[in-house]
Amino acid sequence: MNCEDAKIKCQMLIDDELEEEEIAPLMNHIESCYNCRNEYIELLKLRKKLTGIKGSAQNEEWFNALEKRPGRRFFNRIAIVLFIGSWLLLAAYTLFTFFKSPDENLFVKIVVTASAVSVIIIFITTIIDRLRESKTDKYKDVMK
Repeated sequence: MNCEDAKIKCQMLIDDELEEEEIAPLMNHIESCYNCRNEYIELLKLRKKLTGIKGSAQNEEWFNALEKRPGRRFFNRIAIVLFIGSWLLLAAYTLFTFFKSPDENLFVKIVVTASAVSVIIIFITTIIDRLRESKTDKYKDVMK
């Protein structure tokens, strides 16, 4: 085992991610290599220091207040409208330039238009269904 592999496996060992059959060869290498032994000791010290640190997770009220901000809802809705509108305009422009081209066959134009319209209808239907679902979702207060 080389030192680069040992350093990676030391971290895995400390995180309890190392396979059991890999522990003995790693420990043999750590016992025989001064640099890897020091690296392992430093990682153990760091883990011990980090174990006592508690992260300051935001409480549930903070998340609820964030969701209910009037500015957030307003800008979220504007962003959704702009996103959908820009894609619809892009699709309309593409179809317009495609139809304007005299080189394309009429059958191909009809098939491409039908495909584009069906994708747009599915997209709009999905958005409408999602909006309806979000209003009646009985699990919306459950954290995901």
